Amino acid sequence: MNFTIIGGGKTGRALAVYLTSKGEKCIVKTRDAAKAALVNEKGIEAEGALSGCFKAPMTTSMEEAAAFGDVIIIMTVANAHREVAEQLKPLLRKGQRIVVFNSNWGALEFKQVLGSLIDELELIVAETGAQLFVASAKAENHVSMTIKARTSVCATDSSKTAQLIEELKEVFPQFAPAGSIIETTMSTTNPVIHVPLTILNAARAENAQPFRFYADGASQKGVDLVVALDRERIQVAKALGCGIDDVLTGINSFWPDKYDNLFDALTKNPAYIKAAGPQLLDHRYLTEDVPFGIAPIAKIGRLFGIPTPYADAVMAFCLAVFGEELVGGGIEFRREDFE
Repeated sequence: MNFTIIGGGKTGRALAVYLTSKGEKCIVKTRDAAKAALVNEKGIEAEGALSGCFKAPMTTSMEEAAAFGDVIIIMTVANAHREVAEQLKPLLRKGQRIVVFNSNWGALEFKQVLGSLIDELELIVAETGAQLFVASAKAENHVSMTIKARTSVCATDSSKTAQLIEELKEVFPQFAPAGSIIETTMSTTNPVIHVPLTILNAARAENAQPFRFYADGASQKGVDLVVALDRERIQVAKALGCGIDDVLTGINSFWPDKYDNLFDALTKNPAYIKAAGPQLLDHRYLTEDVPFGIAPIAKIGRLFGIPTPYADAVMAFCLAVFGEELVGGGIEFRREDFE
């Protein structure tokens, strides 16, 4: 089985290292020709959960990448999901599997773009409920990584989820079935954590001040805001027929260390304690997690008449301080999207 990774960022490189360590063949698609040249010459230097130098070819050609993979894994930011789906659409072949890591409505957008082609080509399109890797990097051919113990996964046609898990079980034993792609996306906890902690550390980010995102950037009041947003996320998911875990339960399911409260889970967890905070405002913790994480809570809340005062307040603050050009975009929802 061959794997294509779309996205050569930190988590994309972590996935390439992970697959290569298992003896799987993979290719990484990146837009960055210089990065591709560097990785093809020197390989990917990894440390953390996996260490060593791993050879995983990189290409800037979507045609080459699409042709190679039996399984195509999308590792881009959420803002790029629709664009990637449109680029892949004329290149797909019968029987391929497409898995969007870290959801953020990715499977829904692929379903909207690919439409009847999913059935015509006997594709399975799916997404995970969380990113499998936590990664940082010191260079474009380096990655320091940890690997989560579990993540949910679901296909756009949920009756095919079990088939996908069976096909990939040797490579991804972490996959556990979810009931729907609404559940996998609404299970994602990153936005309700990243956004409030980033806006409460906006001065540090804007001034490019180095800080540890959780260990230095999380205060009790900030975590209280995370919890309030998380309650709204859970209420909206419930209205859509999904029972999802709260953020603390989710974090405790990812890692061996367990915590009684969210403040400790964020500030004391070895997987998070060294994580660096953003040193600019044009960062995916805002540009991705606001339009594809916080905004959907507010939008779907309005669609179904569910009050979301904290999500509304965060959106208003982001618009007033950062502007539409930074946090605009995202998805417009219709009730039929959830039927």
